[in-house]
Amino acid sequence: MNSAYDLIDVKYGYDGLEALNIDQCQIHANKTTAILGPNGAGKSTLLNILAFVFRVSSGEVKFFNKRCEHESHSALRRRVAYVQQNPYLFNDTVIKNVELGLKLRGVNKKDRHQSTMIMLERLGLGDLAPRRAHELSGGETQKVAIARAMVLETEVILLDEPFTYLDKRFAKDLEQLILDNRRTGNQTVIFSTHDQSRAQVLADDIFSMLAGRYVPSSIVNLYSGRLLPDKNIFETAELKISVPENLTAGEHIAIESTQIVLSKEQLLSSMRNSFRGKIRSLHEDNGQIQVTIEAGEIFQIIITKAALDEMNINVGEMVWLSFKSSAISVF
Repeated sequence: MNSAYDLIDVKYGYDGLEALNIDQCQIHANKTTAILGPNGAGKSTLLNILAFVFRVSSGEVKFFNKRCEHESHSALRRRVAYVQQNPYLFNDTVIKNVELGLKLRGVNKKDRHQSTMIMLERLGLGDLAPRRAHELSGGETQKVAIARAMVLETEVILLDEPFTYLDKRFAKDLEQLILDNRRTGNQTVIFSTHDQSRAQVLADDIFSMLAGRYVPSSIVNLYSGRLLPDKNIFETAELKISVPENLTAGEHIAIESTQIVLSKEQLLSSMRNSFRGKIRSLHEDNGQIQVTIEAGEIFQIIITKAALDEMNINVGEMVWLSFKSSAISVF
């Protein structure tokens, strides 16, 4: 499979602090990739590197299989559209802001106006076209910035927490746009988020980050503690969790939310981890149900709507959650 980006031993820092340290990472071309992590994980720093806004302190970045250190970053930036978390619009009309990138690329007035109006209508923003940037709300500014990026039809589009300021209707429109791009496979889409369920629905691949480093697993069910290698146990503040054998070190574990089995009674199975807890919340998103359970630690589990209906469980009820040691990553 072709890659849009290859990062090898990439480090980035400022003011004497290391903000990013990635041993190796490949982001596939013409796929949708979600960069998942909490605030401060390094997601925005990574996107700035992928957008050729930041130069790495050390290491190697390849863009569509070509090394970038000797390439003009301004030329590379023309191949990427980037919507930052707090985008800037010029104090002009919406249509002029969205047209700007096309104008800078030499597209004639008639064609850029037509392309811009098609994109605005596609995103439900046609009524905003004559309004000036300073008249827009924060959510409207985000929408216009997304339209400005999308209309360029670049090889890569980068979206930094694009759903943060969006109303529910437009968030659904953007989700559909990302899914449409995913189905056609004509563009590499990379977006950052802290929402695992959204990442799972929208992305072909999920790239998880914590404290500026790549994490080889989901980081929703993430716990700190100490590993007891002789017992194959990881101790958190509240639980003792069975982990794979032959591990020698680790201060964190992560458990895939889709690998946790939910049941009303304790299961008789080969799964070595089984805990009883109380359902704290049930949240439906994109046809999947996110179940939050307090069982010593807080667990988030993803199940289908059909599974929820079959179990007939509600907030406040006691349930069992079970998972294999192989569902755990230790790092």
